[in-house]
Amino acid sequence: MDFEKDTNETAATTELVIDSLPEGMQEITLRVGPGGGRTQRFVGKLLSQAHRVTKEGSETVRVYQSRKGKLVLHSHIIDWNDFATATKHAAQERREEFITAKNNSDSSDYTPIMNWAKGFKNWREMLGLDEDGYGDFTLEIVDSLEELRDRIPAKVYRIVADVVENPSSQVLDI
Repeated sequence: MDFEKDTNETAATTELVIDSLPEGMQEITLRVGPGGGRTQRFVGKLLSQAHRVTKEGSETVRVYQSRKGKLVLHSHIIDWNDFATATKHAAQERREEFITAKNNSDSSDYTPIMNWAKGFKNWREMLGLDEDGYGDFTLEIVDSLEELRDRIPAKVYRIVADVVENPSSQVLDI
């Protein structure tokens, strides 16, 4: 596999040129930072994932293996207080947009209101929650299973350890 930087790159973007990928590997792009406003890319494969919801919030954890054998831990943590604030703010914005559309229509032409309503595909988008653009996204790279053990739920660790320590497929001569 050959990685090369694009000669026309900017400071914020690097192109990955991939000749061929090992079996099961693909280019993975993950969101990072507050609200997931940035991305990081690498070549790897998903090993396991888990989602946990508590009274404080929710957490999604995914573990990948990179093409060089490193383990990549990606977390998305949502605090319900932040979620409530984000939805309240988005609902207020949608309300103001609706009022503007309503004021731009008259009793014979509801086109502005219809155009406003067509813009929403689902309730998440209407509340500004499309693409999970809220919460904190983190990415950690570790060298070994031992380093990963205390960072993820036990069930996810068992799955990751099994995949890493055993071949992905076996031919049994039975």
